[in-house]
Amino acid sequence: MRTATPDDAEAIEGVRIATWKFAYRGVIDDDHLDGLAVTEPNVALRRQALASGRTRAIVAESGGEVVGFSMYGDSRDEFSDAEVYAIYVLPGHLSTGQGRALMTATVADIPPHQTVGLWVLKGNPRARRFYERFGFTASGRAKVEDGLEELHYVLAARGH
Repeated sequence: MRTATPDDAEAIEGVRIATWKFAYRGVIDDDHLDGLAVTEPNVALRRQALASGRTRAIVAESGGEVVGFSMYGDSRDEFSDAEVYAIYVLPGHLSTGQGRALMTATVADIPPHQTVGLWVLKGNPRARRFYERFGFTASGRAKVEDGLEELHYVLAARGH
């Protein structure tokens, strides 16, 4: 585990694309998933977000390659103080502890007096179980974006 730098943007985007194609098969239209690819505009957006400091990220490495990442920062809504924007681990590295290590490092980097929120697709039970085992609880909030229902989870402040 290490703090991500803007130079990790392309690897992070590669993990995101590979993970979406695996995790969202049957949830998101297969044609859309099949058309996903790492593009320079998306890499540039990630690089810029990391360089600006408004988004923080941690990468998990195995054999010198980025195999997972988390991105987080200030909450984009009023339901929590901080937000985990994304956490993905390559399919071949699932159930290896990488995801838990990423989430542990992410939460450790967020001040303990802050609540941590995240949004997860309702149709992604594996991710929902992962968050629940980590201690996140469903807040009861939901939203629909791009025709997909997302559920809000929150991790209570961890002390003062």
